[in-house]
Amino acid sequence: MTTTGFEKRIAAACPDLSRSKVQRLALKLAKRAERMQEEFDFYDQLRVLGIQADPTALTAIKNMETAA
Repeated sequence: MTTTGFEKRIAAACPDLSRSKVQRLALKLAKRAERMQEEFDFYDQLRVLGIQADPTALTAIKNMETAA
């Protein structure tokens, strides 16, 4: 959803808010929604945490299966 879409929804839900307040809230919501859409690689995060050091997902699964 765009900032304008957020503005319309906020204005409809809270008609007593000023236009500048609605715009600021819409901008905050749009930025938050954009940050939430980031995709994270599960295996990359495991390497960052130090749980799994393998460079590829297939190698990681293979090593975990042989270790068990």
